[in-house]
Amino acid sequence: MNTDQILKELKNIIQGEVSISTEDINSHKRDASIFEMTPQIVVYPKDTKDVENLVLFVNTHKKEIQNLSITARAAGTDMTGGTLTDSISMDVKHFNKIIEINQHNLYTIVEPGVYYRDFEKQVEAMKLVYPSYPASKNLCTFGGIVNNNSGGELSLRYGKTEKYVKRVNMVLRDGKLHTFEKISKDQLNEKMKQDDLEGEIYKRMYKLLEDNYDIIKQSTPTVTKNSTGYNIWNMWDREYFDMSQVFIGAQGTLGLLTEAKVDIVQRQEKNGLLILFLKDFNNIPDIVNTVLSYNPISFESFDNYTLKLALKFFVSFAKLLGKNAISMPIQFFPEFLLVALRGMPRLILLVEFDEDSDTLINQKISHLSEDLKKYKNLYFKKAQNQGEINKYFAIRRESFNLLRNKIKNLKAASFIDDIIVHPKDLTEFLPQLYEILDKEKLIYTIAGHIGDGNFHIIPLMDLKQKSERDKIFRIADTVFELVLKYKGSISAEHNEGLIRSPYTREMYGDKIYEIFQEIKNIFDPDRIFNPYKKTEITKEFSYKHIIQNY
Repeated sequence: MNTDQILKELKNIIQGEVSISTEDINSHKRDASIFEMTPQIVVYPKDTKDVENLVLFVNTHKKEIQNLSITARAAGTDMTGGTLTDSISMDVKHFNKIIEINQHNLYTIVEPGVYYRDFEKQVEAMKLVYPSYPASKNLCTFGGIVNNNSGGELSLRYGKTEKYVKRVNMVLRDGKLHTFEKISKDQLNEKMKQDDLEGEIYKRMYKLLEDNYDIIKQSTPTVTKNSTGYNIWNMWDREYFDMSQVFIGAQGTLGLLTEAKVDIVQRQEKNGLLILFLKDFNNIPDIVNTVLSYNPISFESFDNYTLKLALKFFVSFAKLLGKNAISMPIQFFPEFLLVALRGMPRLILLVEFDEDSDTLINQKISHLSEDLKKYKNLYFKKAQNQGEINKYFAIRRESFNLLRNKIKNLKAASFIDDIIVHPKDLTEFLPQLYEILDKEKLIYTIAGHIGDGNFHIIPLMDLKQKSERDKIFRIADTVFELVLKYKGSISAEHNEGLIRSPYTREMYGDKIYEIFQEIKNIFDPDRIFNPYKKTEITKEFSYKHIIQNY
């Protein structure tokens, strides 16, 4: 069966669009990563029935077309190549409905193509928020949030996506829709009696998790965020069984998401920001602990390279902030003055508070400021208004997009962009990290969630040059070895995709990796869902798909 025959048959069973146009193929062969894979066909399912028919088609023809598979895609903002495929790219743009926002019970039901920015507009007036949004909240969708187990600036207080997803609707390999949520042990026993695929999956997953219960518990990552591997640690506690958890962060490798029920939270009326400027990395654990004792809603960071980037591209920041370019130097005058008087900092830390009143916020900021005076390697200032708060968070959130869009002849290369270690180790860890990056003569920025010890490193590289491409896995080898030395995670919230999946075994060891492989076998023995991710991928395969033309 050739592409024309596949196209013809798909058009007969799919109500949505099926395309092999150059425009559609090109728009789906890249995401926000350093990789490129060219799909053969792009399918835009209209509804769940289309998704079911697509899965049945692939399952039926898999034996005669061995590389036939489906990879779901929403906004295409994935930084790991997780949405890329050389077979069928399934775009969920039609799955864009917010089905319910329940203010009383604090949950929402959304389809995977719902843009977070559209959802945010609806709930802002209700003073509600889905708290596990990533920095790309103006670009991403809920499909990416769930499938990557995303986190972000509010995860410090509220936790990651795995905490908020309560139910998922998934189309599995049988081409049928299944609903998964937390169930009791008695309900689990009833599920395992079912004589269908769902019953088989419950039986095999229960046995896998129960037989390996102790080793799974012992392998639980000790850092506060982790998106590496399958999320097996929250599934079974011998009282409740929650199958929905295995799909959170699975990058569509086990089935196709059509709907999710997620919790939302009430947001406080007021917020305030204290900005810390660190001259060096000394005392970071003590500074972090001091700040965290005041229970900030977020505790973010970016480095001096990021600040320089903001100053260089102030026109772009003006647009992000709704300001005109002429006023932007005035907006940054306080920073110019601080740097002139105190020197360029190595790190800038953003401590955000939320309360019911400005008085409470001012009290917290005042008391924290007094506590911080004992550290001689920092100075600080309070944001004077909401505009100044927005300015600093724009620098933190938008640095990657500026790098990606503004630097000619160099590509923002996200491959060590999501590491996490314990904050107590940062004084030792950060100098070693900078030494690795500087030894390779990289241009880069570092930003992240310092309260969690989670950092996003974005180098600028000329990937047209083989010598530059050759650096990628050499640097990754060294950085990930350093991360694992400090018992961290190689991916805190962005997931593995094409770039970090080759390192998953190294992080967990053979036994846990074999459990991950068995999960893939249970749900997807014929490899019809998003292959080359999570398991069964080599560095050599990933290297071949690094972008060389841009």
